[in-house]
Amino acid sequence: MKKIDPDEFLRSEKPEEVIVGILAGKFKDKPKIIEKVKERIVEIVKNEERMIKYIDSISFLAGLFDVRIKVKPMPIEVDIRKTFLYRWGKEEGKKEGLKEGEQRGIVKGLKEGLIKAILSGIELKFGSSKARQVRSLLVKINDMNQLEKINREVIKAKTWDDFVKVFRNRR
Repeated sequence: MKKIDPDEFLRSEKPEEVIVGILAGKFKDKPKIIEKVKERIVEIVKNEERMIKYIDSISFLAGLFDVRIKVKPMPIEVDIRKTFLYRWGKEEGKKEGLKEGEQRGIVKGLKEGLIKAILSGIELKFGSSKARQVRSLLVKINDMNQLEKINREVIKAKTWDDFVKVFRNRR
């Protein structure tokens, strides 16, 4: 294909043949060829739905050659939200967002569970007034390891003073 002149395809009135022109010619000329194909498609295709289909094809083929397509004002307007690349990107974005949301939810749930465990231990050992004193400090801690250590210290501490010393050393 690199020995065939892309202009052979660009002269066609059939959009499919014009797009095949991207595959013709030398690799170093691909950005120019793709630009010419875009311009030619705009000349011969007037239907928006068909235009979207061809823009998708051009985008796909440009990606194979690692060529970025620059969006410039075109004589015909195409709603990019209708292209497959936009829909694919949107779906991928949703999946990533869900994963990140799940991770944050898990961390938040673990943190809340640890804080409840610590406060329950303090309340059982030292009373509810002591638990209320510590609650605001615990909520500010985002390090799960530190919260786990504090939870272990609640279990180990014999007196409130023992616990407070250990708790202060953690800060």
